Amino acid sequence: MRPLRTVIVGGGLAGLAASLELVDAGAGVTLVESRPTLGGAVQTLPEREGDPPPPPDNGQHVALGACSAYVAFVERVGTSKSLARMRLNLPVVDADRRVSAIGPGALGLLGYSHLSWRERLRVARVTQRLGRLEPTEHDQVSFAELLADLGQRPGEIDRFWDVFIRPALNLPSCEASAELAIFTVKTALLGSRAASDLLLPIAPLGEMHGDAAARELRAAGATLLTAARATALSEEGVELVDGTSLSADAIIVATPAAECAELLGEDVPALEDSPIVSVHLWFDRSIMEPALAALLDSPAHWVFDRGRLTSQEPERGQYLTVVSSGVPDLMDVRGKDIVQLIADELTSRFGPAELLWSRVSREPRATFAGRPGSGALRAGAQTRYPNVFRAGTWTATGWPATMEGAVRSGTRAARLALELDTAGTPTGAAAS
Repeated sequence: MRPLRTVIVGGGLAGLAASLELVDAGAGVTLVESRPTLGGAVQTLPEREGDPPPPPDNGQHVALGACSAYVAFVERVGTSKSLARMRLNLPVVDADRRVSAIGPGALGLLGYSHLSWRERLRVARVTQRLGRLEPTEHDQVSFAELLADLGQRPGEIDRFWDVFIRPALNLPSCEASAELAIFTVKTALLGSRAASDLLLPIAPLGEMHGDAAARELRAAGATLLTAARATALSEEGVELVDGTSLSADAIIVATPAAECAELLGEDVPALEDSPIVSVHLWFDRSIMEPALAALLDSPAHWVFDRGRLTSQEPERGQYLTVVSSGVPDLMDVRGKDIVQLIADELTSRFGPAELLWSRVSREPRATFAGRPGSGALRAGAQTRYPNVFRAGTWTATGWPATMEGAVRSGTRAARLALELDTAGTPTGAAAS
């Protein structure tokens, strides 16, 4: 019996995870990616003359200890040593340069001096109440609305909840679906102690994800077609823009929502995009002591010491990466102006320094916007074709738009493809 022939459209983490699952099961895999490189939203920027080593990524990605599927992915591609695990101990710096750290569990909250004792107790009570809620029952309201109903006050939301929710959901609490926020709180803050650990890539993203996965897939006999665009599909296969036809027993479409809908002949889901802007800065002196920090009341949300995290500190000074999540206004700010804005934020919090080099990365479609009501817009893995499946962070994974959600979606789609019987219908499942 010949192996299952599969075509995966999209070479981001979802498509890579699906491809690895399939080759490991003995299926034949052809992966089609429109970009010249694999990895999708997890990329290293093309190197430019004058860039300090390592080359900047399109943002500092962070996973949590609870992200078991993502951890399994990097283990499968052989780059788990490039993932540093740090116990949650997040320094948070306010506009007056006062620093207080958030740690795991109730004890980690008790020492958080950006809140008064009374505020900390309210946050602790609300956290426990969130742990008793069913996330899917709260998709129609924002997290801030839910927190207010539970007794949380605006200052507590700004100084505590948004420190976590904004980077996790790429939206502030006032815009994020309470469903996704509750899920995040229950999974990370109220999970096992290790669930709240921070997992930080310490090698260039392209090298440890797309490049590493490509090596493993080629070694397993997969065909990788980069700089190739799929224009049409049917139950029989996929058509490429250059006229090539790829026959397939099963197809996985692991692309953003609009591209997926176009290939499947469906209406585009009314999911909005949420951007991420990253600013990479090399200062002439070291100004930030911890390896990472969050800033309160600032367009610079999280700051990472990229030189230290990658063990490639510059000969002098400090190489920092700043991530601003879900701030569409920054997309229209000129590069020079945004560099000045973010550099001023850092020097006002950490001390004076001269800027030696900078680079800006903008991802206008970094994630889908998980606003209230978005849960109903996220499609499942199955499509109207019995042998065609969807994958991607925007699909109904139960997770926010994270690397974990991407890997889970790809693995799920691949397993459905492997369940196909000789009639082309997933065993025990109906197409929907």
